This record gives sequence, structure tokens and C-alpha cells, in this order.
Amino acid sequence: MKFLILKIILVFSFVSQAQNRWEIELSKTITDTRMGTWTTGDYSIFVELDSITNFLIRNSKEHARSYNYYCDKDSNLANYFGASLKRYERALQQIKKADKGFDLHSLIIYDGQENDELNKSKSALIERLLKQFVEKGNASVYYKGQRIFKLTYISSILNAGNSTDSITDVLNSGYVIKTFFDNPENCIFSEYYILGW
Repeated sequence: MKFLILKIILVFSFVSQAQNRWEIELSKTITDTRMGTWTTGDYSIFVELDSITNFLIRNSKEHARSYNYYCDKDSNLANYFGASLKRYERALQQIKKADKGFDLHSLIIYDGQENDELNKSKSALIERLLKQFVEKGNASVYYKGQRIFKLTYISSILNAGNSTDSITDVLNSGYVIKTFFDNPENCIFSEYYILGW
């Protein structure tokens, strides 16, 4: 009986947010400072490099503090924070030397030990930071070469659940939020939220 009630509550919570839509207004200002670019599909995001620098400095200091603290206490954690710190410092040097139009995809930042796969791919940390800049109006967004001033968000269920799903199936269902201009399949950001253990 408890599992049935839990399943009904979970399914109801997913159904209640099955197809939510909302819009955000984007920045209308134009800055003439050093801008970095992030291109994904038909979208280009332009953000001030000084804003990225502030993020890198803040995180670099936190990792340096943690590295210094664990240096004599725990070699695993010292290695973890030391490797992360080196990547942040390398990214800071790249930004300092960067010209206008710097490709932000070239910043390889992640926390933890060296990982060959992560060294080849775009930085999820930078992508999340850019999403925050876009949402707060601190970035300019272009779609197919034209400046845009609004984006639409759509939230939809990944697995709505049905009467034959097990509790595990229900708990491992979730939803996706897509951020787009005119077509949800051509999105600038896509986030997955899984309700699981």
C-alpha cells in the first residue's frame, strides 16, 4: 500500500509539470569590451571575458585553499584539488592572453583528477556558467546570425510512468528542460533531471 501511494504521488508530481512553458527576456545592451564566444548549433553566446575571469579567480582561490589544507593530511584529496587548480590556472592564463572573439570551448575546466575524455570535450562548468549569464541578462545571444531578445523554456516528462512500471522505473523517471528560440528540437541548452537514487 505504501508503494502504491508513493507511486501515485510521484506520477502526479511529474504529470503536473509535464508540459510547462515560459519565456525569458535577454540582454538588450551592447558592450564593446573583450567578448568570448560559445557556439552551439545555430546559437552563439557572447559574454564579457572579465566575467569569466572573475569566475575562474574565485574557483581557483577555493581550490588553492583546499589543496593547501589537504596537502599534509590526505594525498588523494590534495591530488584532486591540485589537478583542478592547475586547470583553473591554465584557463586564467588563456583568458588573460585572449583577444576579442575568444572561443570559450577551448577552456577545459572540470574538478578532479586528469581525465582524457573530459580533456577533449567542452567544459560543462563553462556551459552552466554561460547559461546563468544568459538568464541574468549578462550575455548577448545570436540565432542563425541574428541577435535575439527572448528564449523559451519547455519542461517535459521523460517517463510519465504507467500502471505496469515498477517503483524503480518511477524513481528513475524525470524531466528535461529545453531552452530554444523557435524550435524545441533546436535548443541552446538541454538539462535532464532524473529522480533516482
